[in-house]
Amino acid sequence: MKNKSSVYAGIAFILIIVLACGPSQPELATKKIKVSEELLAKGDTLNALINLDSIAKRYPEAITEHHKAVEICNRIYSSQLAKQRENLAAANSAITTLIKEFKPEKGEFEKYTNYIPNRQIFDRSWARSFVQVTLNEKGDLTLASNYFGESWLDHTSLRIVGERFEVKTDSVSLDNSNNHHSDFIPSKWEKVTYRGSKADEVIAAIALNWDKKLKAVFKGKGKTTYIMWLEDYDKQAFKSAYELSKAFKIKSEAEKKIPILEKKIRS
Repeated sequence: MKNKSSVYAGIAFILIIVLACGPSQPELATKKIKVSEELLAKGDTLNALINLDSIAKRYPEAITEHHKAVEICNRIYSSQLAKQRENLAAANSAITTLIKEFKPEKGEFEKYTNYIPNRQIFDRSWARSFVQVTLNEKGDLTLASNYFGESWLDHTSLRIVGERFEVKTDSVSLDNSNNHHSDFIPSKWEKVTYRGSKADEVIAAIALNWDKKLKAVFKGKGKTTYIMWLEDYDKQAFKSAYELSKAFKIKSEAEKKIPILEKKIRS
């Protein structure tokens, strides 16, 4: 028993010596900072910040290294903050310029203000067939196909054809609340509203090709169709709405991120 105790004591003594000879907390923290800097060089900011933030908890004795980690974090957050402030300023400037091209409308029970291109408001467009775009202050875009004619078309979808592309909406059935019919005797008026990813694709296609000839095809009952060329001012409306939508979304994102980043910067 005595010999065994001596062996155990010897092993424990050796372990203490081995552990004592291992890297110190400041050395380990320095290595972690180096890894973080390598991650930053690769553009992996998220994991770099995770590494830097862990130093204070894992190596409480590495005071100098902890301060250095905080300094690096502050530089990262300050850079991100400056970028978001630039984004906000640019978005506000774009909104100020573009919003003049739209008429704001907000119903009594609606949460957000909607924006309709000036050339596409009802008073100026009710007696024509055209493709319409609207958006709200969140930047959400809505597409609509408006048909005006002597007889019902009963259209349920829209297709846009360009020189080298073709995009189309989902089908909206005649009994859907987004498929609206009005009788202006002797004329007929139909408005079909589209939302979702396919509608967004159509809006983007028109906005990004606003300076090219674009054909709209309204799909009616059976094989019936109504075909028209988009007017230049309607294509311009899509371009402006698309840009205004992006500006609204950038502004919203920046306004959320700025106070969070301000709180993360430590003195």
